[in-house]
Amino acid sequence: MLINNDFEMKINVIDILKSPNASLHDDGLMIYEEVKKQFKSAEPNDIEIDFSAIKRCSTLFLNASFGKLLAEYGEETVRKYIHPIGYNQILTFMDKYNDMWDNVINRDNYQAYREEAFA
Repeated sequence: MLINNDFEMKINVIDILKSPNASLHDDGLMIYEEVKKQFKSAEPNDIEIDFSAIKRCSTLFLNASFGKLLAEYGEETVRKYIHPIGYNQILTFMDKYNDMWDNVINRDNYQAYREEAFA
């Protein structure tokens, strides 16, 4: 369900995925597309992405949703407008989220590390 008013929008992940697992790349892309729709307006509203009914969340999902948003809109815009909420039942959510954020922001260093590791 999307709840929209003049101040904020809430995207309930369970309503979009129809599953308590946010695991797949395609799952992340669905959330990315929902958020992206909101940025077509001249001034986006705050967007809460609600994980309340989600039991599992993978790094793959976070890369395809938040990571793609970070790459497209930049750190400042994502910090200002996009807020994950309701993730307390996902024990490693913040660790994965922070790792994803760091990898996107420092992608040049991350890519160099990967190339060295897989050489």
